Amino acid sequence: MKSDSRATAPLLWVPLLLALLALGLKWMKLNSDGMSLLPNFSPWMALAFTGTLVFPRGTIPWWAWPLMLVGIDFVAMGGQFLAMGAGHPEVYLMHVLYGVAAWAAHQMRGQAGILQTLLGATACSLVFYVVTNVLSWWTMPEYSKSLEGLVQALTIGLPGFPPTWVFLRNSLLSDLGFSALLLIAFNAEAKVRSAPTLRWATVAA
Repeated sequence: MKSDSRATAPLLWVPLLLALLALGLKWMKLNSDGMSLLPNFSPWMALAFTGTLVFPRGTIPWWAWPLMLVGIDFVAMGGQFLAMGAGHPEVYLMHVLYGVAAWAAHQMRGQAGILQTLLGATACSLVFYVVTNVLSWWTMPEYSKSLEGLVQALTIGLPGFPPTWVFLRNSLLSDLGFSALLLIAFNAEAKVRSAPTLRWATVAA
């Protein structure tokens, strides 16, 4: 039987504050000149996955984080956000993937330890990278519709732009780093408040 010892745990404010700060960072990046603030730092997948997982059932619904990410994009960019989506379906796909990650984390609430959470965040980053780059390969005429073109989309990308593998590296670093920060904050506050903490790993009986 899977134990959900955190089902009745209280809402902890330090990890919530970190999550809200991440949302604020997204707003600032969107409003910075050329969206150049903290380039290549985008812990949005970690926010959707780990941000959902660290809060017990009944506190923050799983759809809250991806919905807030969409809302910030829309408010900050206005009609430009819709225009970008019209020509680039990967813009909408990104938010769908955030929603899928949050839903997956919701299913794991109370059943995942720190190790499973970090592995889950890694899997989310990898799936996000593969799906969005496969879509770019399929929709962008600059890529040849062949195995060679697909490999190019998943590794070096297009000439004149940073290699796509760099995006994967930076995504993994920011997602895992932010996930670890959320987990540390959660366990630290939980210990202070004598609330259930996340173990290093959980094993289903």
